[in-house]
Amino acid sequence: MVKNDRVRFTRGWLVLLAAVLLMQTVYLSPWKSADSNVEAAAPIAEETQDLSAALATDGYSFEAEAEGNVLSGRAERKTCAEATGCSGAGVVGGLWDSSSVTMNGITVEEAGIYTMTVHYISGDPRSFAVSVNGGAGDHYDLPRTADWETLGTYAIEIELQAGSNTIRFDDEGGYSPDIDRIVLSESGTGEPGGPATGYEAEAAVNVRTGNAGVSGCQPATGCSGGLKVGNLWGGSTLQFRDIAAEEAGIYTLSVSYVSGDPRPVSIKVNEGQSENYALPKTADWDTLGVFTVEVELQAGMNTITFDDDGGWSPDIDKIELAKAGGSGEDPGPIDDIGLIGAVIGSAKHGSIKVSAHEKGAVFSTKSYSITYNTESGLSAYAWGGKTLVKGAYATAQLNEQLLDSRKYGEHRFKLSEVAKIKDGHGKGVRITVENRSEGLPTMKQTYQLYEDQPYFLVSQQIVSGTTVSASDIAPIVVNAKGGVDIGSYGDNRVLITPFDNDMWSRYQARTINTPLNNNNYVSSEMTAIYDNVSRGGLVIGSVTHDTWKTGIYWSGSNDRLNKLKVYGGFTSQTSTHDTLPHGQVSGKTITSPQIAVGYYSDYRSGLTSYGQANAAVAPPLKFDRGVPSGVPVGWNSWGAYESSLSYDKVVSVSNFFKANLQKTFSNKGTVYINMDSYWDNLTEQQLRDAVKVIRKNGQKAGIYYGPFVYWGDNMAQPVEGTDGKYTYGDIILRDANGNPLPKVDGAYAIDPTHPGSKLRVEYIFKKFIDYGFEYIKIDFLSHGSFEGQHYDPKAQTGIQAYNQGMAHINKVLGGRMFISASIAPLFPSQYAHARRISCDIDGSLGRTEYQLNNLTYGWWQNDTIYRYTDPDYMTLVKGGSYNAAQTRVNAAAISGTVFMSSDDVNDPNAQQLMNSLLTNKRVIDIATIGKAFQPVEGNTGSAAADVFVMKDKDEFYIAVFNYTNEAAVKSIDLTRALGVKLAAKLQLTDAWTGAKLEAKGTLEVSLEGAQSKLYKVSR
Repeated sequence: MVKNDRVRFTRGWLVLLAAVLLMQTVYLSPWKSADSNVEAAAPIAEETQDLSAALATDGYSFEAEAEGNVLSGRAERKTCAEATGCSGAGVVGGLWDSSSVTMNGITVEEAGIYTMTVHYISGDPRSFAVSVNGGAGDHYDLPRTADWETLGTYAIEIELQAGSNTIRFDDEGGYSPDIDRIVLSESGTGEPGGPATGYEAEAAVNVRTGNAGVSGCQPATGCSGGLKVGNLWGGSTLQFRDIAAEEAGIYTLSVSYVSGDPRPVSIKVNEGQSENYALPKTADWDTLGVFTVEVELQAGMNTITFDDDGGWSPDIDKIELAKAGGSGEDPGPIDDIGLIGAVIGSAKHGSIKVSAHEKGAVFSTKSYSITYNTESGLSAYAWGGKTLVKGAYATAQLNEQLLDSRKYGEHRFKLSEVAKIKDGHGKGVRITVENRSEGLPTMKQTYQLYEDQPYFLVSQQIVSGTTVSASDIAPIVVNAKGGVDIGSYGDNRVLITPFDNDMWSRYQARTINTPLNNNNYVSSEMTAIYDNVSRGGLVIGSVTHDTWKTGIYWSGSNDRLNKLKVYGGFTSQTSTHDTLPHGQVSGKTITSPQIAVGYYSDYRSGLTSYGQANAAVAPPLKFDRGVPSGVPVGWNSWGAYESSLSYDKVVSVSNFFKANLQKTFSNKGTVYINMDSYWDNLTEQQLRDAVKVIRKNGQKAGIYYGPFVYWGDNMAQPVEGTDGKYTYGDIILRDANGNPLPKVDGAYAIDPTHPGSKLRVEYIFKKFIDYGFEYIKIDFLSHGSFEGQHYDPKAQTGIQAYNQGMAHINKVLGGRMFISASIAPLFPSQYAHARRISCDIDGSLGRTEYQLNNLTYGWWQNDTIYRYTDPDYMTLVKGGSYNAAQTRVNAAAISGTVFMSSDDVNDPNAQQLMNSLLTNKRVIDIATIGKAFQPVEGNTGSAAADVFVMKDKDEFYIAVFNYTNEAAVKSIDLTRALGVKLAAKLQLTDAWTGAKLEAKGTLEVSLEGAQSKLYKVSR
């Protein structure tokens, strides 16, 4: 359902300078920023430990947490959440109650005035005093950043002496921000990186399309020209023109924007590929934020286009561009992995062979091998005798201590400790390499190989004599140029998987040649690294989802990956919607997520295999107690009535279905009539009566609930079902300081582990059972996975809490209902019969394309981790044309599927469309097979494929789509599409008309605007 809408200067001459710069900002476009706004800077090196100046593209950078700096009072060095993007992964915080940090060794070549840009984090407005070389402190008031996990910048000018300087930040007895780093550049020149060039969104030279328009900013917002461009929705664009670059190359693009909720935007440079970015929310609709990406410009004039992709995008104030540096990739030590000496012992376990060598070991099956070098601690993975991954190792972050398997003194492998195993994956062996060093916890790297599986599993454990804590643990790390090389180079891609299906999230099949902005492309839980031409590729992903959120960071060039990190501990404000870092996992033994790694001749088979590997660990929810196991067919209220649902409307729908649709639009006679949000518009008696009417009409009744969200603001409101023992202030999720987490989607997150939230679920769900409901859509489940301070201390992470809450729901329902998870994480998956692969599909052609993007790369979830993949409802009248409405039905039919209508049955136009489009037996028969179609091509970036295929027993089906309103001809290579050699002509039957046609080799399909075709193929 759609979410409820509920540089300051102190000296006189510097003030004058600031005024002049302000006038430039307001009246000139493009303009030069005197402070070379550091948000436009490329990241500096990941490890900057010494006190010498680190050369950044925007100036000289000095880390606040560097060891030579002096901290006083409560000041402390703290780890920065990875998603925040701190330059050195640390900050100095605790600046309160007369505390300070003095940064030493601030060295410049010449005396003079320098612009100092402070990178800081502050969830509320705070101040500090800055003193240079023991001089008097100048007071500065810094604005709040979007939250306590978002960086901001603040620029001032200071006078430095030639040589070494000290800069002191003092809280003046109050509260100061957390400080990440400072960047110095010569005032007025911006050297050595050069000044940033700014361009106003509202400039007359720019071109706006669709709804986009210029509007005023509130004075407090601080838009640079007092104006912004907003209303980027529904197919609107903003194109910046005359973007000047003295030379071709990589530039840092900083976008100043306003967005009270998280919104995506696509950015295209010149006529290049459009790239979609998820911009985090700003504090509110009157607060600016800055989002930084890297772009490639040509010498001379350029255009930069912002596109809403048919959805909703932020308001844009301005952009700034500054020349960026190189990627700085480190090749890493990989040359000697295979030099492991002679065999000193071996053992066979079925088709698995384990060999011990003088300096390592080899573990192999009939399809792949793992070589482990016990001198370097590095490993390599090969398939068919060809090494595809080299230089793999493991890491774990224990508070401030980074453990790296390569740096241990001993890497111990014993042939006698290889253990036979038998589990959901089959028969195999478990092999462990122990990394030991004096004074360090033991790191165990574990490999599980199976006789009949194309993948192996890898994980790690940290074992200590005392309790340790970790929030980042990576069983696979590769940091070597060309370290991942799949051996074919036609059109190499990396799949980026979203954490959940909220906020119109999309999958991306991104070019592997992406060395820039890679923190924006972390894949959640799994990825595929493949060549779309040959289709061969690796599939890598987590198969355990009891503790960690898994992320996959990567960077590539020359059709290979140079960096890969598969780690537990991933959080992101835009992906997981977390505002806190991943929870610390504590204990004497800490276990990573278990990662499946496999190579497949067709990456699509690999995606299915990955789904099956997950199901081997946590099988999908089974059907119990008479719940029909077939594809659910019926109606959902949200698209038709939203908040105006009433008893009379429910009865009208039930009667209309019985009279007009039920004989054909059903699955073996089963039809659901489901009430979505605002079912509580009905009284308790009306709910009971509605269920009676629905049952009398030969249908089943469905209901809706959000178990982990609170839409109100009254923290004193008693929680239902607790007899006044708990209020909502008790059960909402809070941080370690007791502060409520910020609202997401307009709702507070509820702690799934709190006894009050569990009593609430029991009270509501038992009522639903008592009323006679047999289907439930549970929504906004991602809130239950947020990181926070949970009531149950055993729930150290959001995923642990989520598992506890979902298991409780299953226990309460006791198998009595069909469970469809709506907005929900992809994993864990064992708590629902179906999950929406995309949400908030309003019926428009653009939303249908978005839904099919999620099918293009998420189809494999069908009949592996979920019984069915839910494409959201079909609101036919919102398609805008008959073709678009029919295309919505086709999209739902091929999605493997929950086949739900959602129109107002009292609307004559809706009645006509429903009677026409929901009564075709051939189409309904395809939908009720319940198998998701898979894409023919996987090279669509963040868009949807336009051709899909499905094989059921010995029969094939093809679906072809036109996402534009213009006529189009689609040419389909049938051999590639069907995956079989064709010796004779094929006969294709149009599922809608029954018309037949023949084709051999190539199928040409002519489509009108917004039209699609669905064929059954006979050989």
